[in-house]
Amino acid sequence: MAFRGLFIGIDRYLSSEINELSCARRDAVAFDALFTDTLGGVSRLVVDEEATRIRLEREFEDLANCDPGDTVVIGFSGHGSDTHELVTYDTQLYDLANTTLPLALIEEWFSRIPARRLIFFLDCCFSGGIGAKVLHVEARPRDLRSIETRLDQLAGDGRIIFTASSANEPAYEHSRFGHGFFTYYLLEGLRGVPEVIDSGKLPIYRLLDYVTGR
Repeated sequence: MAFRGLFIGIDRYLSSEINELSCARRDAVAFDALFTDTLGGVSRLVVDEEATRIRLEREFEDLANCDPGDTVVIGFSGHGSDTHELVTYDTQLYDLANTTLPLALIEEWFSRIPARRLIFFLDCCFSGGIGAKVLHVEARPRDLRSIETRLDQLAGDGRIIFTASSANEPAYEHSRFGHGFFTYYLLEGLRGVPEVIDSGKLPIYRLLDYVTGR
């Protein structure tokens, strides 16, 4: 059994049409440091201009080579789109199909990862107003499935998806925290605040209660 990590944070974007963020890179760096310091193993940190569509596809392909007994943790902090894609560094509004990561594609990639324990932290949103971590897209596909359905497909036995917001809620970051709000409180919980720890262990349900209560 081994730990495998992939932590992605994108503040800067190739396209000037996509608003830059200020804390997504720090989110990824913090997750990478926390998990590698605690669990060792192999972790990949992919930030800003490194986080192209092609690079991320290769990273997911590499995770497909892990063993069933491994624990895989994936974190993404950056923009989501209101058409349910994750926005990469080289996303172009005129070619979303080939320059973003649709949740349907991530669902397919997840199915190829044999690890029985897989956790996905998703600090972005798929709707929201000014200041939210979302890319608004004018053209929408007619057969778009709901975000809840997509996320349900990603989850399953031994697989947990933590999201910063529901389908109709925004996700924000704040310079005072230096992180997205979701990541900030998730990191606090993972570091073992008293409200979460139970007999020296960190139960998932307590972590969820702690983060959602903030």
